[in-house]
Amino acid sequence: MNRKIIFALAIMIFFALPVTSFSAENYDDGDVIVVLKPSDSSQGEVVSSAFRVASFAASSGAWVKKTYPDQFGADGEVYALLHSDTKDAREFAEELKNNSDVLAASPNYKVYSATLPDESSTTMNEENSWGMFAVGAPYAWDFNTGSKNVYVAVIDSGIDYTNPDLINNIDWTYSTGTDTFGHGTHVAGVIGAEGNNGKGTAGVNWNVKLISVRVLENGSGTVENVINGINYVKNLISNNVNIKAVNMSFETYLDVVPTYENLVKEPLWRAMKSLDSLNKAVIIVAAGNYSQTVGQPSTKAQGSMIPGAGYYVYPASYKGLNNMITVGAMSKDQTLASFSNKGADVIAPGVGILSTYIQSSTSNVKSDGVALSLMSGTSMATPFVSGTAALLASIASNNHNVDLTAYQLKTAILGGSTATASAVKTSSGEGIFSIEKAVDFQEQNITNASVMPASPQTTEYDNYESTGTSDTTSSSTSSSNSSSGGCNSGMTGSLGAVILLLISFLGFVDRKELR
Repeated sequence: MNRKIIFALAIMIFFALPVTSFSAENYDDGDVIVVLKPSDSSQGEVVSSAFRVASFAASSGAWVKKTYPDQFGADGEVYALLHSDTKDAREFAEELKNNSDVLAASPNYKVYSATLPDESSTTMNEENSWGMFAVGAPYAWDFNTGSKNVYVAVIDSGIDYTNPDLINNIDWTYSTGTDTFGHGTHVAGVIGAEGNNGKGTAGVNWNVKLISVRVLENGSGTVENVINGINYVKNLISNNVNIKAVNMSFETYLDVVPTYENLVKEPLWRAMKSLDSLNKAVIIVAAGNYSQTVGQPSTKAQGSMIPGAGYYVYPASYKGLNNMITVGAMSKDQTLASFSNKGADVIAPGVGILSTYIQSSTSNVKSDGVALSLMSGTSMATPFVSGTAALLASIASNNHNVDLTAYQLKTAILGGSTATASAVKTSSGEGIFSIEKAVDFQEQNITNASVMPASPQTTEYDNYESTGTSDTTSSSTSSSNSSSGGCNSGMTGSLGAVILLLISFLGFVDRKELR
């Protein structure tokens, strides 16, 4: 057959094949987080986790990059970070999910702080501190201004311990790192900048204990970092540290449809579920900043943080967590901010929010020696809710001698924002967050608040509908919406490789250019 005809046929076949690709920038190449089932103690002495992981990795053609303490997972689950030198992380994770010893596996996806730049001036005035007034914080402060017996874990870029407005409220006994980026410090200030001290600004709690859990570097990190942070917090709670809120102001986008069958195979979901099951701390997460809808596939093309159309925002889209609240950003006119993702549980102030910043910065105005900065994003909205969970816990403990569960705190927050007759909702259905109404709701229901849901909240899976077609086993993302760093899988990849080899053999393609 004429070589030009063969070449033309090869090209036609290649472009007719459904190509599955993924942005290589969105996960660490070759790295996979795996969760192994608990070892079977009925067969005698239980093998150590490290030895078991090493054996499993060797049998899978990989090597162990990191192992974790035995208490890391729930009910004997074993977490590990494996690396394959020959397989794309996505391909490797799908292979591991089919292994009978594996509960969950995923590439080590990257996560990003859910913030946006704000170029406004950073002078201290009521206009820039509008958020606290909009949600009725002064009303709540008449009841209580917080307690040093209540903790909030900030899983973020760290907290700057040198900022004078935070130094008295950070507990470095349990914290894991300081902040050199600024995002975590800003979030921490909304939760618990010291009030009534004549300088800087004031957080939702004037008195509180903040725990810095550093997982982000320069505004980004990985799922493995986040899982490590979550399990660190879980172990603190298990050791009786009174953490009442966990703030997660970050986002990532994955082509994983949030159904139960998919989520139980995601290591990050399992880690969050383990924390959630303790029923001690409310998990408050940012809804994300891409004008998409939580729980639904994105419609936008590839961007700096989103791989393309058909991707879902996480952790905001996670289902089946009784004690999680998702937070969108609210503008000053009490409408959903133009950048905010829709479909969150509540919206809170997230545009032009004044809060603490890293002291070493020279680009921010200092008020009485306190570094402050204006920032926008669902990252800034989330700590309003986290701070309120801590404040509600303090009010219940100090005023009523009641230790509220995470579910009771969540009920009060959502009850004050969505379930009351006077509640206001946005056009897309989110409740407008109010500290004032949350306090009132809690005070009215303090004696009969349900400790836990009447039944596990798993019915939300049954009602979930998606317009997307991709899931953890079959991606439909177009190659035009992803970078070329991905890897084809299955029969498609094999046929593509054969065709490329055929073309190379015929002399029409220089193989060096394909590398």
